[in-house]
Amino acid sequence: MVFIHNAGAQRRIWDDQVASLRGRYEVFALDLPGYGESEQPQGYRLADYVAMLRAFLDEHRLHRVVLVGNCLGSATSLSFAIGDPARVRGLVLINPLTWNTVRHGDQAPLMWFNRFAPLAPLARRLALPQALVALIVAHQLRPRGRDRGLQKDPRLQAHWADRGRLLALDRLVQDFPAFAALDEFTPGPEFPPICTVWGRRNRILSATAGARLDETLCSRERFVLSDCGHLAMVEDPETVNSAITTFLTGLPATKEHLSR
Repeated sequence: MVFIHNAGAQRRIWDDQVASLRGRYEVFALDLPGYGESEQPQGYRLADYVAMLRAFLDEHRLHRVVLVGNCLGSATSLSFAIGDPARVRGLVLINPLTWNTVRHGDQAPLMWFNRFAPLAPLARRLALPQALVALIVAHQLRPRGRDRGLQKDPRLQAHWADRGRLLALDRLVQDFPAFAALDEFTPGPEFPPICTVWGRRNRILSATAGARLDETLCSRERFVLSDCGHLAMVEDPETVNSAITTFLTGLPATKEHLSR
């Protein structure tokens, strides 16, 4: 299993899932380029992230993998599977980022501003103050997460204050039109099974648009968490873990099973 985080985050957001699943599966959690402990390269397009994922799987000789993502991580996983479906056993897409889910979300005005007034020169130099980092994280949470004090969780605040870390977000916004291909994709009968998980109270992406995406993707399993926002895996880890486990149990057995 390979876990891929959302934009602005890093691999440690999956700690609860890794702890729950690593006894039964071979589990990897990645830092996308420009995030976490990864380097800050030149390319931050969806195609660049897909190429990175392919290189990682090649390096570790991984086949028939289950890809689990949140937001950008979901988009990367789905895009990879579209290009190489035989290599993917199943997809768990949490709050998937597509052109429709982002442009119908609450953050759409900020997206349009940055699309036409790119902030790259400032983003390369800026280091966010810690108080602002806490506000950014809190905005992604709903009361369930904030009541647990997750806005102060080091896993969620990590690397936001690093100088230049906003560049990846700026470049991502410039590439948003490329994500429209995910809205238009209709899987065939041989495409890997899909499980989607949405935080109903997501303020970054539109869960309503996500429901329409579910229909297009013919998702096998669909979970909507009523009191979660953009970070369901830390807001309600038990339910997310259960959703993943339920989905995995229903996948067809393969010769290259992931459990050790």
